[in-house]
Amino acid sequence: MLEKIGEKVSVNLVYNHSTGVVIPKQLRWKNQIYQIQKIGLHYTLYQGNTLIHMFSVCDQNHYFLLSLDTKTLHWTLEQVADGVTN
Repeated sequence: MLEKIGEKVSVNLVYNHSTGVVIPKQLRWKNQIYQIQKIGLHYTLYQGNTLIHMFSVCDQNHYFLLSLDTKTLHWTLEQVADGVTN
């Protein structure tokens, strides 16, 4: 089931200077740590003058949509899905 969240979260990531790629590795939400196993789509959009990076990622059991605000460098968990359909 897909659920809209809109909560700030902590994200550990790796930046590869050779390729210029940022890879989220771990997500902490509600005092639980999720190991990111796969990166899906990464895209950017503007909210007003602020550039936002969007990452769709998943662990073994969940899909997450994360956003990174480039002005504040805050991460937000936008959506989560557990793979169960309604």
